Amino acid sequence: MNKPINIPSPISTLKLFDDGTRIDIKREDLIHPFFGGNKWRKLKYNIEAFKSSDHSCIVSFGGAFSNHISALAHICAYHNIPCVGLIRTDSIDENNPTLQTAAKCGMKLHSISRAEYRHKEKSDQVQEVLGRYPGAYLVPEGGSNELARQGVSEILEEFVDENYDYIMVAAGTGMTAAGIIANLNPACKLIAVNVLKNRSLDDSIKSFLESEHTNWTVDHEHHLGGYAKVPEELIEFYHHFFADYKIELDPVYNAKLMYAAFDLIKNGNIPPSSKVLCINTGGLQGIRAYEYLSGKCWTPKS
Repeated sequence: MNKPINIPSPISTLKLFDDGTRIDIKREDLIHPFFGGNKWRKLKYNIEAFKSSDHSCIVSFGGAFSNHISALAHICAYHNIPCVGLIRTDSIDENNPTLQTAAKCGMKLHSISRAEYRHKEKSDQVQEVLGRYPGAYLVPEGGSNELARQGVSEILEEFVDENYDYIMVAAGTGMTAAGIIANLNPACKLIAVNVLKNRSLDDSIKSFLESEHTNWTVDHEHHLGGYAKVPEELIEFYHHFFADYKIELDPVYNAKLMYAAFDLIKNGNIPPSSKVLCINTGGLQGIRAYEYLSGKCWTPKS
């Protein structure tokens, strides 16, 4: 837990294709072994804001296998900050690896029914729980607020000398994509891979942007069934990917990102001789969640 934060996160070249296209990967997952990735970026300035205030604890929302909840619990333990998770579930499963680890980090967990969870702070059930924690600092689901966008935008500052034609990132809420777009070189284009089959993702990204930008697009073709859907073609791709590069990818976000990147290049949707950077946003705790739910091993034994 006390290991240092690894910033800037490293970039390495994965492959040079026959058509001259080069694909690199930015290893945000290596920022920290317990809370690396875009969740750390999103929470960085929220943690600073909490520390400079007189709030009593941090409270946030998430699903039962949420990367955000896991990262928040680890980061709060790292900084010795009390934290509370309001979890979208009818009851807390003590065997759930995500919630089990969050609780070991010191996070207090409260189950919120799905019906009440939709209303967040407006829910009577949520208000009752919040009433137990006066002076709480509230972080939205996924950590997606203006402070998060500020943190995510710093990804670009770590490779200012690179002249990429495309940057690709897996998108859930779209906050990470928006943070990059807001400061992106106009000559570079961002492709946000819609991994959750979120039909309103384009609008979500626009809502996080303060001005109009035209150098971005959403790829809606590589969700492979939607949130947490892991078809055999994704498993097969990941097994080949891991054998070639020895880089772990989670099944929900970044395996689909890399699947999309290789597929777009192979099919000519990305022009020859392009320089492509894929941002690995971490979320490796999702591997344990997948294995818990499916009973299958995700990463092949090396």
